[in-house]
Amino acid sequence: MVLLSSAEAVDYQEEIRPILNKKCFKCHTGPKAKGGLRMDSLDDFAKRIGGDDPLIIPGDPGKSILSIKAGLPASDGEAMPPPPARERGAEPMTAAELTLVRQWITEGAKLEPGDASATPTAAPTTPAPGAAPMVAELHDWSNTGGGSLKASFVAMNGANVTLRREDGTQFDYPLANLSAGSQALAKKLAGQ
Repeated sequence: MVLLSSAEAVDYQEEIRPILNKKCFKCHTGPKAKGGLRMDSLDDFAKRIGGDDPLIIPGDPGKSILSIKAGLPASDGEAMPPPPARERGAEPMTAAELTLVRQWITEGAKLEPGDASATPTAAPTTPAPGAAPMVAELHDWSNTGGGSLKASFVAMNGANVTLRREDGTQFDYPLANLSAGSQALAKKLAGQ
């Protein structure tokens, strides 16, 4: 899986659909899809993005059922996949997969690549034509427990900040658990 910088929109076909295929399609495909939710049909899935019965609320992963239920602890009966499916071998999304899905939702949950209405979570900076690609700036982050980490800022989503380690792995971290200086840095980088 490719993790993108905040300057690039997450691509549904290349990045999100493979996650859904691996983690959700076992139960949510075909005419007998659990809960009537077909994720294998682009038309059926598109009807659940926004609208009257949304699975996904574009721009708001915190209110989108997909990201909420995929992020619940395994012991929660509302978690996806539910405990009985996990007993049969279904696997939940990894933290990196869930972060990417949430980034896609934040960007507008677009199903087609290059949709101009997809809005990145942070203002992109484009290098001059012919210039070397930009590398996200690494910052020193510390938490309230005294731990520290070098990572680049990706986005701030509600009560979480999304960071990317030097190795490219991306993760969400509760803003409240960052030190005061790191909280201030996150807010500054998010334009708040």
